[in-house]
Amino acid sequence: MNVLAFGEVMMRLAVPNYKMLEQTESLEMSFSGTGLNILSSLAHNGVKTHLLTVLPANTVGRTARSFIRKLGVSDERILIEGQHIGSYFLEMGYGNRPSEVTYMDRSQSAFCQVKLSDEVIKTALKDIKLLHICGIALSTSKQSRENALNLARIAQELKIMICFDFNYRMSLAKADEHDILIDSYKKMLHYSNVVFGSEKDLLLLLKIEHSEEEQVEMLYRKFMKEYHVSFFGGTTKVNEGNRKILQGFLASQSDIVYSQKREIISFDRIGTGDAFAAGILIGLIEDWTLQETVEFASVNAQLSYTTYGDSPIISRELIEAKLMDENIDIIR
Repeated sequence: MNVLAFGEVMMRLAVPNYKMLEQTESLEMSFSGTGLNILSSLAHNGVKTHLLTVLPANTVGRTARSFIRKLGVSDERILIEGQHIGSYFLEMGYGNRPSEVTYMDRSQSAFCQVKLSDEVIKTALKDIKLLHICGIALSTSKQSRENALNLARIAQELKIMICFDFNYRMSLAKADEHDILIDSYKKMLHYSNVVFGSEKDLLLLLKIEHSEEEQVEMLYRKFMKEYHVSFFGGTTKVNEGNRKILQGFLASQSDIVYSQKREIISFDRIGTGDAFAAGILIGLIEDWTLQETVEFASVNAQLSYTTYGDSPIISRELIEAKLMDENIDIIR
């Protein structure tokens, strides 16, 4: 199956050795984005992946394109135009100090400025069976929002399965565009077959009515019924004593399942939600049971906490070994 993701590729500038930005004289550069991260994980699990984005026509764009290919993701549907790429600084947390992401101006990036014509979109969607769209594209600029919604509309007309990730970022939401943003989320959800999100997204963003007496499963049911969503998934993370615990969930129209609770030990937490989403998509693509799918996805996320960089690179073999033996120490 051919999978296409639409989303911005950003330059990640990470402060090394868990330092804070004002303590360092060097930065480690890489490239990332929700769509790219999900495609990276899919590619490392044998899925044919393609990225639809816009990169600048300069050395930075060429470097980003090379990075994308290195992850096993096809760059043939990438547009080259403009001169700017979005970027962010990452200060990785340690102990009680959380990680901190500082975005530089994204609104002027090539991705946020270039209009995608219907012809470009239809060409990008050729032979595609599943399309992933990141909710961040609805927030970064008016143009990226219009591109995302038009892409979803055309994909639906072509009967392509659409996967949407809420990925709501309050820091990107302009106060005077709040109503427009909420309306665009609702439009996108009506196009979507598979959605990733959280209880908070449904309550605070969509304002779905839900009493404290009702179980969270009822909230998921209301959301899926209202927007005709086939699958809804996500993760919850809680502290149990000194341990951080991750648990995944996946709901269909007829059932809701939960993964085992798994301890997470964080080396680099950015991109771990994308690893979970990719795991769910692999299970749906290969027609696994809901339980098999959510367990695979949660282990993919758990292991991705232990690797450096945003883009998940955990192999199927490692995930399956972990599923067979939770305490495996050495693979020979």
